[in-house]
Amino acid sequence: MTEYLPWFFACVVVLAATVGVWWSLRRPQPAVGGDEAYQQALEAWVQGEADEAIRLLRMVVQDNPEHIEPFLHLGTLMREQGDASRAAVLHRSLTVRPGLNQARKIAIGLALAEDLLALEKWADAGAVLDTIMRPAQNRARYWRARFRQFHGAGNLPDAARALKKAPRFVAEKDKGWFQNAYVSYQLDRALEHVRLGELSAARPRLRDVERMPQAHPRATLVRAMLAARDEDPTEALTLTAEGLLDSPEELAVFLPTLQEVLLHSGQYARTVPILERACQAENAPPSLWVNLALLYEKLGQRDKALRFLESKTGRGNFTPNHAAPFLRLLAQDAPPGDFLDVWHLLDMPAPARGWTCRRCGRLENGIRWFCPACGAFDSFQQNFTRQEGSL
Repeated sequence: MTEYLPWFFACVVVLAATVGVWWSLRRPQPAVGGDEAYQQALEAWVQGEADEAIRLLRMVVQDNPEHIEPFLHLGTLMREQGDASRAAVLHRSLTVRPGLNQARKIAIGLALAEDLLALEKWADAGAVLDTIMRPAQNRARYWRARFRQFHGAGNLPDAARALKKAPRFVAEKDKGWFQNAYVSYQLDRALEHVRLGELSAARPRLRDVERMPQAHPRATLVRAMLAARDEDPTEALTLTAEGLLDSPEELAVFLPTLQEVLLHSGQYARTVPILERACQAENAPPSLWVNLALLYEKLGQRDKALRFLESKTGRGNFTPNHAAPFLRLLAQDAPPGDFLDVWHLLDMPAPARGWTCRRCGRLENGIRWFCPACGAFDSFQQNFTRQEGSL
């Protein structure tokens, strides 16, 4: 009988395993929590389901109050959902946790500083950033927060220095962002000084960046505006023409400046070649073609105007609506008038409706390269009229 014992024990083991599987399937499953809930919260966050992510993270921190990361993420989500005050309270409570290593101190400090920046508590945010300055210097997130803190406090020189200094410390992949941001910030400051007539304040800001490759052609525009305000129309026109020829993608920015300079300079003879150069650009609008044709007509060069417009046909965007001003002039066949009257007839593609920040919707009358409302760089786009927007 002993020879049957191995078979007997094998059957017992199989039966026990079967019963175990059956029981595991029959009993109620545990509620979602712990690591599973944490992973689900992160997935919801990535998918843009902020409310669900917050719900899951609250469950995680209740069940695992000793874990730091879920608290950090919960506070960040609260801030992103507009509850920076509660986020700051949560993140500040983490700063007194015992046994924090340096990496966690930095993460908590940056999160708390960003909460305070969202609340516009510039001095408090600066104090927090000071506590992690040395160990966090290699992080792009630190320098972005430091820039926002200085700018928010009205300390524009230190804000610019933060952008300029950051590339010495951050990873290679982040250096380009800070270099471009520094150029945009300084040129925007220079541009605002010019608009306010503060030419002596504009020039140093322009010198800070004009030799950097990222500054061209915007530095050219600022220099042209400086020359125009300094009553040097020849230099202003030269620089504006250079900008149009070298950087046709900046057409909407340069043309209003060109118009203003020409209106006040009296140097009308230079208008035709400048407009001809502008019309060479691939993105030159049909309204600009018509402007040049009108100018040819007023100067008695109707054949040249017709040949020029004929060269623009077949492109699909030179409609009768665009050609109406020239057609109307041909129908009337009026004698040529004063050059200044002609210029007033021209419909330059100027930003009649201003410029809008794509991120926050802030409106400005002229181009800006930094948004003072949301802190975005290079976010402004021109508000075209209905006609120009249909090109």
